[in-house]
Amino acid sequence: QASYVGLLGSKRKTILIYEELFAQGFTMEQVQGVRSPIGLDISARTPEEIALSIMAEIIGFRLGGDGGQLSLDQNLIDKAAAKASKRPADTEVIGAD
Repeated sequence: QASYVGLLGSKRKTILIYEELFAQGFTMEQVQGVRSPIGLDISARTPEEIALSIMAEIIGFRLGGDGGQLSLDQNLIDKAAAKASKRPADTEVIGAD
């Protein structure tokens, strides 16, 4: 049993492949497990962008990522805001430019 199956192709080709999978006895759950279209939704247009979105999905799957946007922990942002509010207004932060 494969842990990852992805499909790259037109909607028409994808439907034909799904029909063939059902005809061969694959279950609905198995067919729904096929990632199609393959790749993360990054609004890719060029072949290079499409390849990047596909590789990002594969790497994320392999490493257990969820494909969501990265963000800094809110506690760290809150600490920075609290620290800044205690600093005199005319203090310069080195390297902030």
